Amino acid sequence: MSTLVLALMLCATTSIRSQALDSENRVDIKLDDGTSVILYGQSSRVIGQKTNKYYMLPTGLKIGSRPDGTPEFLFMKFTTEERADQGGIGGGLIHFLMEWGLTPEQRNELSAKLGSKIKGAKLMGSVPMQIDEKVESFKILSATLSNDERTSKVVTSGKAPLIESGKVAAAAQLDKYGAQLLASTFERAQSITDLSVVLDYYFTLQTPAVKGKIVFDWSKFEREYDNISAGYRKKDRGCGFLCNETYRSYNEIRSHYDYLRESEVIRFEWEETLNDERVDVIREAFFQYFLNAFTEKSTANNEEQGTPTLADTLSVPNIRGGAGYKFRTSLLKKSFNRKTQVIDLKEVRLAVKQPYQIVGNLASWYNQVKDNPKCVYSVNLNDPFFQHRDIRFVLDLEAKDMFDEAVNYVTVNVRKKRSSGNDYEDHLTIDKAFVEKNGITGVKTYARGEDTDPTAYEYQTQWSLRGGNIYPKNPKWEKGAWEGVTLEPPVTTRTIELEADIDELQGSDITRVTAQIRYKQFGEEKESNIQLSTQKGEPIIAQKIFLDRDTNGYVYRLILNHKTEKKLVLPWEPMINDNYIYANIPEDILDTESEVFKMAKETGEDLVKKAGEKVLDKFEEVFKSK
Repeated sequence: MSTLVLALMLCATTSIRSQALDSENRVDIKLDDGTSVILYGQSSRVIGQKTNKYYMLPTGLKIGSRPDGTPEFLFMKFTTEERADQGGIGGGLIHFLMEWGLTPEQRNELSAKLGSKIKGAKLMGSVPMQIDEKVESFKILSATLSNDERTSKVVTSGKAPLIESGKVAAAAQLDKYGAQLLASTFERAQSITDLSVVLDYYFTLQTPAVKGKIVFDWSKFEREYDNISAGYRKKDRGCGFLCNETYRSYNEIRSHYDYLRESEVIRFEWEETLNDERVDVIREAFFQYFLNAFTEKSTANNEEQGTPTLADTLSVPNIRGGAGYKFRTSLLKKSFNRKTQVIDLKEVRLAVKQPYQIVGNLASWYNQVKDNPKCVYSVNLNDPFFQHRDIRFVLDLEAKDMFDEAVNYVTVNVRKKRSSGNDYEDHLTIDKAFVEKNGITGVKTYARGEDTDPTAYEYQTQWSLRGGNIYPKNPKWEKGAWEGVTLEPPVTTRTIELEADIDELQGSDITRVTAQIRYKQFGEEKESNIQLSTQKGEPIIAQKIFLDRDTNGYVYRLILNHKTEKKLVLPWEPMINDNYIYANIPEDILDTESEVFKMAKETGEDLVKKAGEKVLDKFEEVFKSK
């Protein structure tokens, strides 16, 4: 590449984004309502020329609004009829959404005034704003809200909106003192309220060229290359400039570059005094140019990119290179032929970050919404609307004992039909773990709201039984009482005792007596067996059963195990409201010719065959509902 072509490449301006702004083309306009608007013209491709396309900085910070026009602002105070020192509570909530931007009417006015001020000027839109991700760009300033004793933590949406009509939100809950203090600044016509909003941005302005130049003394680099390389190696103990055996990090390349400046191979010569920010921009941009022009980036870690001109680099701030660079030795050696290269900065514009802040106070916005009952109001918590009623379900103590043996859990469904609005529906599940943690009482809270119907709620219960059964399958809704509901399980516990005369049994060669019991449990016929053995010498044996609460009792029969006659089975007998069975042995049970013996013998032989036979239907008086 010839010296002339390279010089043209360095000095030419690059293609600029359509929203790049010219710092010397600023227009200030004041609208009829007092709103001030700052506009910047789009940068021209030709240095020194101004365009007629203008962009406005954010303005018009205001309360957001819904599509129906309702302001998105809420300040609610709440109190009770009781004094604070007697348990009454108070406090408040504040919640609002903010946005910036002009109304359609303001935009039309701005466009007309801009055209009148500058012939042919056009309003293109808003300046592209940026925020610093490392700092808080949306801040709430309030002595009340920043006091942890007066308010809970202020919750915000976090970042300032980058586009017009974009919204940010803030909310906080205040105690009674915080609510009163904030209300005081709102409602007493103060000049300023105790709540301000701050949005922090920055945008990029292209500044004019500067009087100065960058000199690259290639002759000195070629002439003193060995000394410069040796000095660098001695200083950093690293490889010289023309080493190709390895890729180097970004910081290592920077170290090479800084040493060239120390050796005055690269010189910055200023003809005017510049602030530090502009100097840093130019120096950093030239290093980026040096990095991209004379090093080869490792494609293993980075995608290859074209080599930008210096004008490209200066027009886009904060370009950073990746790791893995190697000097392009051939380009460095070829540059020796240029002797001295001078870059005139008069032909280069700089991209500089410009901070911008929007600040607003709620004083004027509050005045716009203070008479709107949707935005500002007080609430008395003694109002029936805020009344709550507790629905209590108390587990029967007997049911508590059943969780270990017969019941998994009970579920209660609750509903309250409201006179307006949605009906209240909820459910409660009580199991063994619930009882251990909360006791035998479960509570559901019903909010009255706008309901004027004083009638009680309805509930239904369903029990989960051991074995995976659910009872009842389709539970009925029942009327509840505000005093509470006792949850009685559909079964009750009975402890059945079986007693016998051990001497009588042994004298009759009977080794065991079994009381076979049939009863209804959750509507199904169930069987339990209580066995008394003469070998143990225990005349009384007890066993617990669970039978339906609405039945009168159970039926049983005795099964006698005889040494020689095997099983002798006596007839079924009903037992109503009695938990005691005495094993009475018939006198002629051992008379093999008696009818009692023959029937007992025959039944015993059929015992296995008829094990699943239903018998409860024969005893209607026992199992009819109470």
